[in-house]
Amino acid sequence: MALAFWKQGLLIGKLAIGRAVFALLVGIVLAIPVSERAVAAPAENPLTVSRFAISMGGVEIASFSELQGITTSVQLPTLPTGALIRSATVVLTRGMTRSIEMAAWHELVLLGDIAAARRNVSIIAYGADGKPVARYNLTAAWPSKVEIGTLKAGASEALMETVTMTCEFIQRVAV
Repeated sequence: MALAFWKQGLLIGKLAIGRAVFALLVGIVLAIPVSERAVAAPAENPLTVSRFAISMGGVEIASFSELQGITTSVQLPTLPTGALIRSATVVLTRGMTRSIEMAAWHELVLLGDIAAARRNVSIIAYGADGKPVARYNLTAAWPSKVEIGTLKAGASEALMETVTMTCEFIQRVAV
């Protein structure tokens, strides 16, 4: 019983010392004039982007006008192996073009050859000046979904294509 009171007293003593040190540090900081305190670096301006591109092996295979989102998630293990289940997707939209690179790549998936369809690619965001402002590297990526929008004959708007990329890993890297 005496040991329990001693441990409790020691804990209370440590808390009191911790509070005293904290109060001392706060007092020191407050004693320094504001003009002499370290100032946080100014926040950077948000990126503005004019287009996005998918690059494979350094070659641009498709250009997009909209990045609807990058989603990553991890699910707790439910398998006996205890392995985490990870998924990452990127959704891009563009006006449909005559280029068939994305359609041919997606066709590999439709034919069931996902192993052959998995490629390491980059998604590059370009600013108005045409220079890259952001880059994401996707590992073992494949176009899991392609949607072609609604278009009426004779309409003047562009036919839109939305591509969902699924990958094993996504990493933002410096440009």
